[in-house]
Amino acid sequence: MDGCVGRTEELKFLEELYGKTPVACAICGRRHLGKTTILRGFSSDKPHIYLTGVNGLKSENLREISVALSRFAGREVRVEDILDLFPTLVKICGKKKVVVMIDRYSDIVGNFPEFNSYLRSFMNRDLASTRMMLVVCDNNNSVFGRFYYTLDLRPMTYLECKGFHPDYSPLEHLMAYSIVGGTPAYQKLFQGKPLDIIRNSFFDHMSVFSLETEGLVTSEGLGLTCNKVLSAMASGAESVKDISSRANISSSSCGKIVEDMEHKGLIQKEVSSGVSRRAVYTISSNLIRFFFEVVHRYTHQVEFEAPEDAFTMARVDIDAYMERGFKTVCMDYVTFNYDYTFIGKLRRKDDSRDSVIDFVASVTVDDVRRIIIARCRLFGDPFNKSDLDILMERGKKVDGSNKLYALFSGPGFDPDLQAVARDDNNVVLRTLDEVYKG
Repeated sequence: MDGCVGRTEELKFLEELYGKTPVACAICGRRHLGKTTILRGFSSDKPHIYLTGVNGLKSENLREISVALSRFAGREVRVEDILDLFPTLVKICGKKKVVVMIDRYSDIVGNFPEFNSYLRSFMNRDLASTRMMLVVCDNNNSVFGRFYYTLDLRPMTYLECKGFHPDYSPLEHLMAYSIVGGTPAYQKLFQGKPLDIIRNSFFDHMSVFSLETEGLVTSEGLGLTCNKVLSAMASGAESVKDISSRANISSSSCGKIVEDMEHKGLIQKEVSSGVSRRAVYTISSNLIRFFFEVVHRYTHQVEFEAPEDAFTMARVDIDAYMERGFKTVCMDYVTFNYDYTFIGKLRRKDDSRDSVIDFVASVTVDDVRRIIIARCRLFGDPFNKSDLDILMERGKKVDGSNKLYALFSGPGFDPDLQAVARDDNNVVLRTLDEVYKG
């Protein structure tokens, strides 16, 4: 799939800026989120120059710049010094309205430290006399300095990711999103039947997704300790105290490592509701979470024995992982469909989660504040009236009087429960199909 899937708001933002030309903006976001794809889609119908940094020699960067400028000008253009870039751009663009893109900006700055001040000077003094839309793009927004217009690229939502797999069923969409998340590059690689992809692209230690996961972790420079923390979290540890105990790391060292991993985006602090006020953490990346919660447990079988046997043994863990993924998607469904001020898991004093209530949310419905108390089930039997009664009984422990009971189900709901929901506005039933309709 070659086109720019989703990203309608981001493209709209860039189109609006294009109308303000001359103008400059920055696009930032971690690797594989589709920054270059967005640039390609946006500029495809416009005069444009695409310049990209090279993680190599100064001469390689200058050669890449010269090739790009020559392609636009239709003749040979040579840039021998980085300080000649903007005068050359001004000359070859002339009075044309041109989108000038500088991708992988930190690679250019790494070779030419003076480029930061050079860019700033051009934007402040010379850009206004041109017809350029200047777009600077990088993984790390700290290299930019301050831009008035900035597009901070985030992972795509579960609904946006549907565009990568138009023939998938809702369950297959859920599996794809739960495993690789909202990263466009991973969604594009996730082609075929989900279970076939899991077997062939994870349960082989030389497969693309396994290698990518290992690369993501090792690239942060935290080594074996990072793997220990992720393994502890995958086995159920969520607080620094529990992570420290399971990973056999001192509490002080563990606290520093967790803080560093949070800063680098590998893990995130979870929002929760209840009497517990201690910080709990979850693995940020769906890809890393799936690898450590499922695949990593079968490393011996994957590397030494038959990957097919490892996959067969892991089927129970895969289904359990998908159950957890469904709960996350249901939380996203609430944030998309309600005006909410809070959403999170319900926890007890010992930080453990409630075994019946999967999450609670504070929302506004028809100008009235309400508390959603939700339970989710992807596999198994349809929800019945007894399940609703148990949820309502447990919901008595949740603060707030105006409660809305929501049941999200893959297998559906039995007729008696559906009849209750038709007569009771305080009960909401949503199937997996409805969740994926948005």
